[in-house]
Amino acid sequence: MKKGIEILAPAGNFDSLKCAIYNGADAVYLGYNNFSARGNIENFNLETLKEAIKFAHIFDVKVYLTLNTLIKDSEFEDVTEFVKNASLAGVDAFIVQDIGLSYYLRKNFPNIELHASTQMGIQNLEGLQSLKDINFKRVVLARETPLSEIKRIKENSDIEIEYFIQGALCVAFSGNCYLCSLLANSSGNRGKCKQFCRLEYKLTDKNVNKQGYLLSTKDFCMLPMLKQLADSGVSSFKIEGRARRPAYIAVATSIYQNAAKNNFEYNEEDLENLKKVYNRGNFIKGYLSNENIIYSSSQNHIGIKIGEIIGVIKGKKFNEVKIKSSHELVRGDVIKIFKNGKELCVISIVDVQKQKDNVYKITTTSNVEIESDVNLIVDSKLEEKYIENKKYILVDCNFTANEGERAKIELKSSNVSITLESDFVVEHAKTKPLNYEDCKSQFSKMGDIFKLNKLSCSLTNAFILKSQLNELRRKALKLLEGKIIKIYNEKNKIEEKSNYKKFDFNLKNTENIKKNIIIFENFAQIDNNLKNNILIYKIYDFDENQILKDYQKYKELNVYISLPILATFEELNKIKSILSKCSNWGVVANNYYTLNLTSKDKTIIGNNMNVYNSYAVKYYSDKGYKNIILSIEIEDLDVIRASSANLFVLSDYYPEYMYFRHCPFKEHFNSSCNKCKYKTDVIYNLNNKKFILKRQKIISCQFILKSTEKQSREVNKNFNSAIEL
Repeated sequence: MKKGIEILAPAGNFDSLKCAIYNGADAVYLGYNNFSARGNIENFNLETLKEAIKFAHIFDVKVYLTLNTLIKDSEFEDVTEFVKNASLAGVDAFIVQDIGLSYYLRKNFPNIELHASTQMGIQNLEGLQSLKDINFKRVVLARETPLSEIKRIKENSDIEIEYFIQGALCVAFSGNCYLCSLLANSSGNRGKCKQFCRLEYKLTDKNVNKQGYLLSTKDFCMLPMLKQLADSGVSSFKIEGRARRPAYIAVATSIYQNAAKNNFEYNEEDLENLKKVYNRGNFIKGYLSNENIIYSSSQNHIGIKIGEIIGVIKGKKFNEVKIKSSHELVRGDVIKIFKNGKELCVISIVDVQKQKDNVYKITTTSNVEIESDVNLIVDSKLEEKYIENKKYILVDCNFTANEGERAKIELKSSNVSITLESDFVVEHAKTKPLNYEDCKSQFSKMGDIFKLNKLSCSLTNAFILKSQLNELRRKALKLLEGKIIKIYNEKNKIEEKSNYKKFDFNLKNTENIKKNIIIFENFAQIDNNLKNNILIYKIYDFDENQILKDYQKYKELNVYISLPILATFEELNKIKSILSKCSNWGVVANNYYTLNLTSKDKTIIGNNMNVYNSYAVKYYSDKGYKNIILSIEIEDLDVIRASSANLFVLSDYYPEYMYFRHCPFKEHFNSSCNKCKYKTDVIYNLNNKKFILKRQKIISCQFILKSTEKQSREVNKNFNSAIEL
């Protein structure tokens, strides 16, 4: 079943890269020190990137480079230089989020392969079609994309589809989470997410008070869904986890590769091993099943339960702890202790004694209680097994050395072969001539990549120094390595991808109209003083009858309906039906699927489109869009050049921090669609910072975590204001 399926593994550093490759990755994705959504990890600099690419390509493994952050105007020169160098080094593709960067790269580097990052929020065919001018080779679909829509995309396009199948699940719609950015000036869209979603919150309404990790999602595991995903059209299975340990990457890569090769079959041991290396909340199948996604008891790795504490003897410095366990505890294991579901401590096993009946005695400085649960979070034997996996390219060697002639070495690996003559002449052996064992001793030293398979020698009374044999071996292996990479580059057309041509974007300021945007929830808020402005209708309940009543009454006003970030196929059809009956009104595009629902002069590019730089402005204005609301994350508005569009800034508004596909009422109030307990909005509280949870309903529900307090931003004369009532 493996044919056509790619296992794509993360690599946060070189150790992780090797673990991924040694355990069967078909491709790896990694980040540069800058411009990567995982900016808080080691990543790669240009030199280590070159080495990583060479190492991967020798093993016929592709390398995708993440440039998946929003880019400032001032950074484009550095990005250009880096992309040139990375292309020449042989990067197979670039994963991008920023539409301005995508436009810029496609113009300046027409032959590089671009992948649309999951942070672009592509969730349906319409979103993909709106980006056809960028000519993405692949799309990393939003995790919220259902199987039916994956299939529709595949049946109606020739694009490759990549989908996350293991790892951490963002609680918010990726690319539109502004929580850390607006609260701590630390944007996830700039690679600086502080994971505020993993903190404790309080949730209150009239009847319920709840506290815990109320926004912290479980990890997802798609082993049970692989066949359905493949049948729907997914060709690249992506493992999340550039910030995780090499052992996690090794185990996950191996398990998914084996499943892909064996008709997507797996066993319970596979699931258990995945939980041992990282398990937050006992796994869910992403958004593809109707499971609760929040794990409010703990926000990190819980491993698997292996037993309980049956005895504690407290000492002055160390405590003796007896554990009854189904797992054989050994030095190097790490356990986590829970009491009534709450984490007490983490213990690294140093000294352990096995007693009878699966009872183990350990010593620790941690204070633990009897009858506490013991979970295994590091299985040292398991991790050692996978980390020690190695992968070599087997080499057959044919060596000829006759006195008075130049020595000759031939290396052959698979369908690649090289021949090299020595730069010395073989001397006459006065005493002990060179023999087979001498050659084997030197030629077996092939390093981390190659391994001697077969050796044949033709030797006639030859004397050669060991240093000469070693140097000949090194030169021959380097020649073989170079030829393998050359063949890889020719097969994947790497040399073409280095093409760069300077494209003049002609960025300049232009005169803007002087008209404000007014954002409102109901028409009662609009008085005569506001009617001459651009009016954005923020609808939370897409009740078609009510919207049509409003339209008949106010169709002469300059109204734009703000469209939701998420929409299923059925919901999109409902939106199209509403728009067809409200032909005088326009739309605010908050996701790529909304860009072609009406004419460009009736479409406002919304702030959720993350227009962060002048090149993004240029992209939309070149396509004919006249009104653009800039990203709320832009730090320096003065650098933005307007091209031919009218630019707006949210200047007085209630910030929207997150957008949820899951139902918090189901998670925290035991609600269901048949017996919906939603009556009014509820409040989340983080360190006395209050957020209101707003429900938005088309057919199904989505939710917006919004500020209870207005925020203001100063707007200079180059921009127009967008004000929320």
